[in-house]
Amino acid sequence: MFVITGASGKTGGAAAEKLLSHGEKVRVIGRDATRLERFTQKGAEAFVADVTDAGALKKAFSGAKAVYAMNPPNISARMFVRTRNE
Repeated sequence: MFVITGASGKTGGAAAEKLLSHGEKVRVIGRDATRLERFTQKGAEAFVADVTDAGALKKAFSGAKAVYAMNPPNISARMFVRTRNE
């Protein structure tokens, strides 16, 4: 089982498509089940979760051979953007 986070995005989607085309078992993770349908129609297992939910990710990663993780930046973090005046 290969688990792909951000499957509805560009790189996650490409990884999921490639694995599915090679007959691999794939679990796609996304926040919107509708956006994951293009993968489930090709045999993937959908898992709806937010990547900030550690408990959900633990379940989603269960039994995985490998994980492709695309984690969004934390734009509310204090040091996310640094200006020249700091």
